[in-house]
Amino acid sequence: MISTANAVIIITISAMVIAQVLKFFIDFAINKKPNESILISTGGMPSSHSALVTSLVTAIGLFQIYDTGKIGLEFAISFVLALVVVHDSMGIRYEASKHARALNEIKLRLNLIENIDIEEKKFKESLGHKPKEVLAGILLGCLVAVLGFVLFRLIWEHLG
Repeated sequence: MISTANAVIIITISAMVIAQVLKFFIDFAINKKPNESILISTGGMPSSHSALVTSLVTAIGLFQIYDTGKIGLEFAISFVLALVVVHDSMGIRYEASKHARALNEIKLRLNLIENIDIEEKKFKESLGHKPKEVLAGILLGCLVAVLGFVLFRLIWEHLG
């Protein structure tokens, strides 16, 4: 039988993978061409980081309440971790994305002014998230955690 800890890990990783796959299909729908690098990239809709940490805190909370009737230290730690990750994705990483866009534009203009035809690697611009991308990740993480919790409870009750 799968332990509660393993169930939480499976749920959490599933939320992240689902978010990354959704990013691929959303990008494909917008740009009309597949971009496989989206599957391992940061930034974009929905936030896989937000989905990951939200599913973690939600799954821990659900299993703890079901098993003990209360939430414990693990929930508190995961909640604080989730706050840090979500804040970071909308704050520092989003600002870094804006800086990368500005630097890429400056490099392009300098190349045009100097008539330089050197193909330089651009700075990665998709690092952080807009609030709607984070919200979508949070909602996805909660949904995956609830569905995963119900699925694992049904399996355990059926097997045990």
